[in-house]
Amino acid sequence: MPAFNHVTRLGTATALLILLGSYVFGASADAAEGGISRINQAVTVDAEQQVGDVSSVNGSIRLARGAEAGEVTTVNGTIELDDGVTVSEAGTVNGGIRLGSDVKVNGELSTVNGGIRINAGSVVAHNVETVNGRVHLESAVIRQNIVTSNGDIDIVDGAIVEGDIIVESRRRWWDHLFDWNNRSPRITVDAESSVQGDIHIYREVKLEIEDGAMVGDIVEHFETRK
Repeated sequence: MPAFNHVTRLGTATALLILLGSYVFGASADAAEGGISRINQAVTVDAEQQVGDVSSVNGSIRLARGAEAGEVTTVNGTIELDDGVTVSEAGTVNGGIRLGSDVKVNGELSTVNGGIRINAGSVVAHNVETVNGRVHLESAVIRQNIVTSNGDIDIVDGAIVEGDIIVESRRRWWDHLFDWNNRSPRITVDAESSVQGDIHIYREVKLEIEDGAMVGDIVEHFETRK
């Protein structure tokens, strides 16, 4: 396989914080071009409704069955995309993301502190990224990579990752001085599922890869403790 150049993924989370933080100072109740933005409120987009970008500061976001939206982003809150929803991308800082069945994400999914669950028939065109959260992929497709630092990854029930799985090193300097958060992430790939790229690990992990699972190379980018 070609050499892999490791690039730290803090840019996505930082950009999300800056972008959403700006709403505190100047967000209108209803954005231009059919978008929706709220402060200290949850947002619900009704079934089959088509809107622009949807954002909230301190509020969860839900798109009901068959709705369509642009970018879906919040700082403190969960994001729920029901069956058949289509969005450009979705991201939250403190909160999880849950996709129902047959959801289409044309960009990436990202969280900092929260898990990501993707159900059957859903397709994510770009990366799925989280720092502290579990990624559960069930009978779905990720066109690019799954990236985490401290979270477990489950690839089950015929799920497909067309890119790599990347487990980054712990980012905070105090994690390396003390034993806080010293639990090793777990990667599970069942016999029906596949990772078409490689698994790149920058820290110790627990690998649970069943016989019959199709995966690329396991590439360690760290020195094993003695």
